[in-house]
Amino acid sequence: MSIKCSEKEIFNISDFKINELNKKAREIRAYTITAISAANSGHTGGSMSIIDILTALYFHELKYNPKNPDWEDRDRLFLSAGHKAPALYSTLGLAGFFDINEVVKLRRFGSGFEGHPNRFKVPGIEASTGSLGQGLGIAIGSALNAKYENKKYRVFCIMGDGELDEGSVWEAAMSAAHYKLDNLIAIIDRNNLQIDGLTCEVMEIEPLREKWEAFGWKVFFCDGHDIHDIVTKLHYAYEVKDKPIVIIADTIKGKGISFAENNYRYHGIAPKDGLEGKESLKEALANINCDSFSIEKAKELLGNVCQYQNKVNDLVEKNIPKFSTDYFWNKSDKMKVEMFPNRSGFGKGLDFIGEDKRVVVLGADITESIKMNSFYQEHKERKSRFFSFGIAEQNITTVAAGLAKEGKIPFIGSYGVFIAGRNWDQIRTTICYNNYNVKIIDAHGGISVGPDGGTHQALEDISNLYYLPNMKILVPADSIEAEKSTIIMKNINGPVAMRLAREATPLVTSYETPFEFGKANIIRYRGIQDNFIDAFDYKLSCDYFSENEDLAIIASGPVLTEAMRAAYILKEEYNIETRIINNHTIKPIDEDAIIKAVNEIGKIITIEEHQVGGIGNIIAGLVAKNQIVKEPYKFQMIGVKDRFGESGQPWELMNIFGLTAEFIAKSSKDFLNL
Repeated sequence: MSIKCSEKEIFNISDFKINELNKKAREIRAYTITAISAANSGHTGGSMSIIDILTALYFHELKYNPKNPDWEDRDRLFLSAGHKAPALYSTLGLAGFFDINEVVKLRRFGSGFEGHPNRFKVPGIEASTGSLGQGLGIAIGSALNAKYENKKYRVFCIMGDGELDEGSVWEAAMSAAHYKLDNLIAIIDRNNLQIDGLTCEVMEIEPLREKWEAFGWKVFFCDGHDIHDIVTKLHYAYEVKDKPIVIIADTIKGKGISFAENNYRYHGIAPKDGLEGKESLKEALANINCDSFSIEKAKELLGNVCQYQNKVNDLVEKNIPKFSTDYFWNKSDKMKVEMFPNRSGFGKGLDFIGEDKRVVVLGADITESIKMNSFYQEHKERKSRFFSFGIAEQNITTVAAGLAKEGKIPFIGSYGVFIAGRNWDQIRTTICYNNYNVKIIDAHGGISVGPDGGTHQALEDISNLYYLPNMKILVPADSIEAEKSTIIMKNINGPVAMRLAREATPLVTSYETPFEFGKANIIRYRGIQDNFIDAFDYKLSCDYFSENEDLAIIASGPVLTEAMRAAYILKEEYNIETRIINNHTIKPIDEDAIIKAVNEIGKIITIEEHQVGGIGNIIAGLVAKNQIVKEPYKFQMIGVKDRFGESGQPWELMNIFGLTAEFIAKSSKDFLNL
């Protein structure tokens, strides 16, 4: 609840200036919601809730030079809640850092306006952010430098209230007070909502005043949508000595857009009705009521985005290898597929194994996104076995260990970059060293996460997990394999991780397809059929006998579907026979299937939606050490080449990164010297 100043305490700022700032805030809102609508994705709620704060900072408080973004004496602002980047982009554009009209290319490949801020692509961005809980630490480092160098610049850090679930925030808070950083002002966007709902229900963070004061900070409250109040509290903050300052700003998630206000569903979506309708861009702009920004202007900008996207499409299309026909999914009346996210299969499997009362689920504020809500959605009695911990992967991991010690089978999950990265030490020492029976859902793996960009695209997670003793790893190709994997992992004693993609991918297996933990499947293309799945034979590796194929392609996860489509292209275009090895179990990997392929074929390509070598080096290593390899062999790896991902549409990125069947087929042909 905001604590207002008395009239005598109000900072002296003219009504004219306040009116001008309010107009600027409306303009920022108009550009921001138009950009999110143009992207058809993005974080509406949080972006809207911080705009008045950004307006007060950039148009009244901060020292900066948009013509010289790296000016040494500038004030620094760090957006720790990086998913609110659309608001920051619009603010920076209107502040003169770049052409404001460019922000409508939000989340488009090559635009620079990534789903989360990238400091190398947008002037005015101080740090690339997106992994919550880390921005305050960066800000502390910057403020420490100012103290050490006797610089006068001030440091600001904007955080979300859900972000306060992260323990790293409180470690940072303790250190800021220890070093008496009175040049540091943290601002909390206290809108009371996060992805899974109300902050008080996901993870209670109150009493905030008492917590921050206990950590040694000076605390102010303000109305986060009253620019007069924001400016006043900032000026009070400047008078504080020997303490860092936190301003807790009361805000409304989705502020200024009626259908988004206080609606947690609008955490990460664009206006769902598009351009027209009750929940549309037109309605949002009418709510904002910005004199300088009409629906006609929005339509003009959307047209510019279409032109930009057409150029991107042409560039992507130009670089895709061409064949006698278009082999892409569902482009003809033959070889049809259905598309499902493999996380949906996990949801079905979790629903099934939830009958076992030992199974418990620990949510990390993305419960619905990764389908963990399937555990209790149709079984309300199971809700007592679901525990919400908010954005706190390290805590979830160690709590799960304690539950496992007492005989439960805990499932924990989050985006792969967080659940297999942030808490790697907890997984290593607490889970694996103790060999506790914890199941890890490594969700949203690979670049096909799409518009969220590099901070949310897990490309290192398999390597992170593989070398941990006692860990087992499953990487299902489609939703049916994900369902089977979920049931299997529940029945394996000890740590097990399963990697899932986010987007819908082709269904290339059935419930009748053989599936055995630790045993690869051999897949062979037989000829064009009405349905893609019927064009292939599937056998367990132990039941398969050589057909003297020309090439072996080894794949895991949804990229298997591209390996299968590559085998289809290679046969139809060049009469090349391909043995596809589906290593749905990465650890323990099926060594026999791989060594047989080396001995019987001698030409091996690995394909992975991961940093190249994550799986390829595992396979290369076991081949190199194996003493029963009889013949010389050739080996090639295809994957992401030592770079981070970036924003774009899922299939667009798969083509740009060279991971679709067309690129695999061309590489295979070149590899065979044909």
